[in-house]
Amino acid sequence: MVDPAFAVTLVVEFVCGALAGVAVGRWLPHFSSRSFIDAGVGGAGGLIFTWLAARIPGVGRMVGHVETAVDGAIQGTGGVTPMVLVGAGIAGLIGGSTAILLLGLARRRRTG
Repeated sequence: MVDPAFAVTLVVEFVCGALAGVAVGRWLPHFSSRSFIDAGVGGAGGLIFTWLAARIPGVGRMVGHVETAVDGAIQGTGGVTPMVLVGAGIAGLIGGSTAILLLGLARRRRTG
């Protein structure tokens, strides 16, 4: 069973990544596939980037890294702080944007 606070953080990461993916796809059409593909890739990029960011010392507590003392105490009460939600959202936006740009670069390189 997934903790509700953890599930909320995952949803924020995925949605922010998906929104960033669609936005980058619209701003840079040559990097875009279709909107739903951009949203899926951006959402996955948001999750992956947040997972990676949580392993950086000092940044982990801002994106919901469970092993830090602050988040461990907060999970004991069953809540998330606004700092964690904002940090997860920003990491999701960066990850979604990066994923679309990397996919677009790989696709352009393959097609020449």
